[in-house]
Amino acid sequence: MNHDEAAQLLGPYQDGELDLTACVKLEEHLAGCLSCQQKLAGEQELTDLIRSETPHFKASPFLKTRIQATLRKEKSSSATIPWWKHFSPTWMFSGLAGAAAVLVILAVGIFWTQRIPLLAQEAVVNHVRSLQVSHLVDVASTDQHTVKPWFAGKLDYSPQVVDLGPSGYPLIGGRLDVLDHRDVTAIVYQRRKHYINLFIWPRNADSLDGRFYSQNGYHVLGWTKSGMNYLVVSEVGEKELREFVKMIQDQTID
Repeated sequence: MNHDEAAQLLGPYQDGELDLTACVKLEEHLAGCLSCQQKLAGEQELTDLIRSETPHFKASPFLKTRIQATLRKEKSSSATIPWWKHFSPTWMFSGLAGAAAVLVILAVGIFWTQRIPLLAQEAVVNHVRSLQVSHLVDVASTDQHTVKPWFAGKLDYSPQVVDLGPSGYPLIGGRLDVLDHRDVTAIVYQRRKHYINLFIWPRNADSLDGRFYSQNGYHVLGWTKSGMNYLVVSEVGEKELREFVKMIQDQTID
């Protein structure tokens, strides 16, 4: 099994969807591929984080009973209607109304369970991983003119790198990371004993315009400017993080 084949099977492997033969071949590849091991570990961290942080709401017995009774009634009624009458306007309207009700229930469930967007969750996982596996930066430097050129040729865009050292947020360096299913820039700053990961990538549909989120002591704030997405993650307090963001925004060229 080559690397590309293994990468495509990591998700099904994690979900227990592979047969025994595929599992054995993939595990043989994993034993000698550090890249796939890290990717699998990252996906598992994200899955565990989502499961631990997502609230679960159990339907009451009364609601279950009502749904089951309605389904039985619909089934019973349908059994006595000739097949050609199933397409009458009244039946179709009833079916659409039922489908709409189901969609409303699903939408409400999604609203209540997704307290923090997946994009923000993924950013938190990346931040934590960068601290745990000692891979905070690929290029270590406090000089923005050293960090910015390092990304040349590695990405299809050129990130702006701001120096906030005089303001108490010294630049540590930068690295390549993966966020929102694409390679992104991660610029790393420090605030006393805490690190700040600033992710930058071209703007698309997924962005966190000005919204602030907190999870397990980590804070996330995202915005867009000049066709780019910016997303910052850190353990520093909300006031300091907003101060940092304001300075980045003020010094980012339009």
